[in-house]
Formats: sequence, C-alpha cells, structure tokens
Amino acid sequence: MKIKSRAALCLIFNPVVAKEVDTSFLTNDLKQIEINKIAAELEIITNIIQLTLALIFALYNSILLTIIFLFASFIPGISQHLFGISIEKSSRRWEQKNSNYTEIVKETQNISETARLYNSRQNIWKRFRASALQMEKSLFRLNCLRGFSNETVELLAYAFSMLIPTAVGVFLVKENSVTLGTLMMISTLSNSFVNPTISIFYSLNNIKATKPMWNKFTKLNVVINENNNLPFGDFAELSLQNIFVELGNHTIIDNLSLNIRQGEKVLLMAPSGWGKTTLLETLLGLIPIKEGKYLLNGNDIKKKKSKIYLYFSYINQQPKLLNDTILYNITLGNKISEQLLKKAINVSGLNILIQKKGLDYVIGQDGDKLSGGQKQRIEIARAVYFDRSIIIADEATSSLDDKLSQEIHNALISVKDKTIIEVAHKISDNEKNQFDKVVKLDKLN
Repeated sequence: MKIKSRAALCLIFNPVVAKEVDTSFLTNDLKQIEINKIAAELEIITNIIQLTLALIFALYNSILLTIIFLFASFIPGISQHLFGISIEKSSRRWEQKNSNYTEIVKETQNISETARLYNSRQNIWKRFRASALQMEKSLFRLNCLRGFSNETVELLAYAFSMLIPTAVGVFLVKENSVTLGTLMMISTLSNSFVNPTISIFYSLNNIKATKPMWNKFTKLNVVINENNNLPFGDFAELSLQNIFVELGNHTIIDNLSLNIRQGEKVLLMAPSGWGKTTLLETLLGLIPIKEGKYLLNGNDIKKKKSKIYLYFSYINQQPKLLNDTILYNITLGNKISEQLLKKAINVSGLNILIQKKGLDYVIGQDGDKLSGGQKQRIEIARAVYFDRSIIIADEATSSLDDKLSQEIHNALISVKDKTIIEVAHKISDNEKNQFDKVVKLDKLN
C-alpha cells in the first residue's frame, strides 16, 4: 500500500516527473513488485534464518565438514548470477510490451464505436491481438528463462552440495579426520543448507525479473506542496515579452508579445495547429520559455514558476470529470464553502440540473449521464468555485452548437472581477463582441 500510495502521490503532485506512471505501472507492474520482489525478499529473510540456525548447530559438531558443505552449496550461485543478467533484460522487454498492451486495451475500448461505424472492427481486433500476442510471448520467454535458471541452479546445487561434499567426507572418515556419525549428521543437516540456498537463488531470480519496474518506481520524486500563498501577491497584470517556445527542437511560439490586465476578458484567436494549447501551458508555467520574458505583476516568473498555477483556473476543451457526484466534481473533495458553491452553481447555470438530480447525483464515467453542455457547465462551476484570479478556457465551446456555445459564453463572461483568457479558432461575431480584447495570434507570428 505504501508503494502504491507513493506512486499515486507522484502521479498527482509531480505529473512531469511521473511520465511513466501509467495504468500498466499502477496495476501490472506494482503487482509484479508485490508478488515477486517483496514476497521474494521476505522469503530470503526466512531462509537466511533457517540457514543460520543449521550452520550454528553444524559448526558446533564439525567446523571442517560444515565449511566444505557450505562452500559447495554456494557454487551454483555463479550460474544464478549469469542467468540473472539475461532475466533482467528479458523482464525489461516484457515490461515494455505489457505497458504497450495496456495502452492498446484503452485505445481499443475508446475507438470501438468508430470502428463499428466504418466497418473496421476486424482491423482493430487484429491490432489488439498482435499487441496481446507480443506481450504474452515476452512473458513466456521470461518465464522459460527463469524456469531454466531455477532448474539449472537446483541441479548444480544438489551435485555440488550433496555428491562432492559427501565424497570428500567419506575420504575424511577413511583418514580418521572425522567420525562416520559426524559425517552422517552433517550430511543430513546439509539439506538445511541446500534447500534454503536454492530458495534464495530462486528468490533472487524473481527480484531480478522486477528490477526494471522497481528502478522506475525508485526514480519517482514526490514533492508535496499545498501552500496556497500567491507568489507575487494579488494579480494585477501579466506580460509576455518577445517569447520563443520550443518543443522537441521545433519552434512552436515565435516572438510573441502579449499584455493582459486584471479583470479583462481576452479572446485569443488562432488557426488549428498554431500552438494555442502550448501557449496556455506556458502561461501556467508548465512549459519553459527559451527566449523572452514572462512577467507577472512585473516579476519574472522564473523565480517561482512552480507556484504560478495558483493564479489560474482552467476550463478544458474536453471536460475532465470523475465517476462521482456533481458536488465532488465541482469541489474535488475540498472543504465546502457554501458561498462559493452557490456562486459557482449560479454563474455556470447548473441550477436546473441540480434541482432535478441534486448535488449527490453520480454523473457516470466521463460524465456519460450528462449532456455536453452540462459537462461543460461543471467545468465552469469548478473554475469559479476555486476562485482564482484568471480563468483560462481552452476551446471551451468548440464541440457545442451555436446556441449552447452562446449560453456557455454568457456564463463565462458573467463571472465578475475575474480575468478571462479564452483561446479559439472559430467563434461567432456576437460572442466576439462580449470580450474586451480580441487578439489574432496568427498575425502576430
């Protein structure tokens, strides 16, 4: 539970660091760590205790024979080490295939209706089956290699730990160095050397198989900081001065300047593919600026970039919703402020829905029990409820009809004393007229 909790904390608090914390990692990988690594470590501890007790008793009776039997029982460890390198490589391949398979499962579910529409279900099934087959083949290779390693270690262990030491012991009895009774006793006790040793080697192979997953986990850096103090005081103005932004060595934003003051309603218009979402993520401090300056209240945000998000609420193009109540989706589980909740419901136009269903109505997976407009209104209600200085809307009405789009804009613009920044590539003249400032980004760059 501590491992799973730590992974989830990193996913929530450090999403940039936790890029590899996907569905596969939180389910299959962590289960492998639990079954193979953690259980194997506990098994090793148990066998070390058993081996130690047997050694104490054997050493008390014959130090020479005990050393011979003990040394021989560890010789198979050489083969285990050689196999361990291959097992680790094979495990890494399986982990990659398994992660890909998990993503294919999600994609297959998401596109199933589209595939039916275009009579392409057979192709999507083949794609799924190919991914599943690759995953199962890599797991088969890993299990075969691990099984072959275990059988080899066991064979060598009995050969070196029983036959050779016993032969040496018979020679020592013949030379009167030890008694026959002592040899038979140590030989019997050797099972308590061999069996724990073999079990330890098995466990080490299991741990090797989980090393790539464990390495991924240990790299997760969890930094929890819920301080809500604004880094530069109450918002007054933000300014972008000749900024350049690159992603993957490609320039996305080229020499852009922009100035927005407190309370302004600003519409940023640009064609599809211009990089509007990149601009918004830059404003949130998620993407670094290569050149130029980003000033907030006259301060360069580089000093406290990680806290810039405290000035912003964000309305997504595709609403981000949980299979939970309307209330939880608005407040995200935070302590309820009745005043802010009432304001958020009124501004977003959720009154009718809540009168019919109530705040405790569970909206379904991805809000599938709601209409498109109702989903978007919950996004707006959430943005208003958290009472941030700036509300960003990313193509918030692009998937809605004209009438509903106008209603959503009316709700958005009606938010008093807040700065509104909306990006869009298509919007009616009536909706444009509601903004204080319309900036055409395609002409700036």
